[in-house]
Amino acid sequence: MKSQQNRSYYILNRVSFLLLFIFIAGCNDSPAPVEKPSKTDTASKSGKVKAKTFVNPWSVNSFAPKDGDSTSRKYVRYVTDGNFSGKTSTNGYLHAELLVTKVSAGIFLHESKKTNPMAKFNGPVEITMKNTGDTELKMTSNRGWNKSGGILIEKNNNDYSQFRIFMLQSTGIINVEIIDADSTSYQFKIVADGFSAAFSGI
Repeated sequence: MKSQQNRSYYILNRVSFLLLFIFIAGCNDSPAPVEKPSKTDTASKSGKVKAKTFVNPWSVNSFAPKDGDSTSRKYVRYVTDGNFSGKTSTNGYLHAELLVTKVSAGIFLHESKKTNPMAKFNGPVEITMKNTGDTELKMTSNRGWNKSGGILIEKNNNDYSQFRIFMLQSTGIINVEIIDADSTSYQFKIVADGFSAAFSGI
């Protein structure tokens, strides 16, 4: 009888110990981590991408009114850099300006520094322009913009009309090369985008 009691007591102790062990082990289990929602860019959620603002490289300007004129004449202007090579210089710095009115256009080239006087030509110059569509325009100018220099593209030989159409129909980059009577080569690029919008405002 006593041994039976001892055995029951032994089993009860073992069961109690086992239950206590399970309880302690359960208390030590750390809770599963809560998954945090990942942060997503609001632009990605909506699928919208902020568009870059187009800055037109062609500016609209006005000549000072002449005596007797009630209004000033407008023109569009483009400014860029390039290079020139000739007998005395190879790959020299070139500052180029293009000015376009309703009746003519002018190209002004400044060698070495943009503050230098514009180049003056004593003979005809050959102008070649080529756009991204591989359309090429060739013109010859025998006249300066004024007595100080520059190159005049005028209506008299139909060059200006061809030039205007070429510019209005072009997009992207236009490569320009001008060769003077001394075989000096002037090269620069024009961004055609924006010309049509600016030209319509003069």
